[in-house]
Amino acid sequence: MTTTQAQVRPNPLGSRSKSAGLAFLLLVLGVLYLSPLLWMVLTSFKNRVDIFSSTPRLTFAPTLDNYREAFQENGFTTNLLNSGVVALLTTGIALLVGVPAAYQLSRSKSKLGGIYLLGLLAARLLPAMVLSVPLFVLATKLGLSGNYVAVVAAHLTFSIPFTVWMMRSFFLSIPPSLDEAALLDGCGEFGVFFRVVLPLTKGGIAATTVFCLINSWNEFLFALVLTGRDTATLPVAVPTLLTPIGTFWGQIAAVGTVTVLPIALFAFLVQKYIIAGMTGGALSSD
Repeated sequence: MTTTQAQVRPNPLGSRSKSAGLAFLLLVLGVLYLSPLLWMVLTSFKNRVDIFSSTPRLTFAPTLDNYREAFQENGFTTNLLNSGVVALLTTGIALLVGVPAAYQLSRSKSKLGGIYLLGLLAARLLPAMVLSVPLFVLATKLGLSGNYVAVVAAHLTFSIPFTVWMMRSFFLSIPPSLDEAALLDGCGEFGVFFRVVLPLTKGGIAATTVFCLINSWNEFLFALVLTGRDTATLPVAVPTLLTPIGTFWGQIAAVGTVTVLPIALFAFLVQKYIIAGMTGGALSSD
């Protein structure tokens, strides 16, 4: 073996050390990033004495009193169901309207399509504070204030534009020649869409669904303005635990844990689709 060959041979020990160091660094950064969430979960299982202890306690006798008081006595179970209903209705309608619209816009060469897309983008970029007052006045005059219809309609003002823009990127990645081949084989317009194109965009639909669910589940301002006592969602109900006689930190942590963990778990299970949705636009030929 020559000296040159010995010099270019890779060092497996050095590569393993770098990989181990990088993994340790990522682990530390992950723990630091998730530390507020972990602390909230721990606080939800503490009693009032442990929560207000001058020395933070990592070891304590866990209790479910905070969950029982929040969801059984204070009625946060209803707010949890309200959040689920609003998020599911918003996501379902956004997909039902936005996916076909995105497909049509991806195949249209008309300038009107570009103007329509710019209009959707402008609606998406409007601050929620600007829309909240007009939507409240409109909902009140129509007698819709305080029910699901008003808040779902408000959420659709940003869910539908988001769905159209995101799904259009996926449809653009599918060549129009595939549509033409299906038409020559005897498929109609609806057959091309449902039987050929739509199955190829399952990843995009899943990613769009995740983002729409998260946005609607966490939305606060529209839900605060347009819901009533019986239709309030979890983000709206949490501030009621800040009372003149004190703040119920244990219950806030319990409600926060129930609010965060289901969506976090769902997003973790479909993370590959989220990544596909974030990079889908790079595949388009527009």
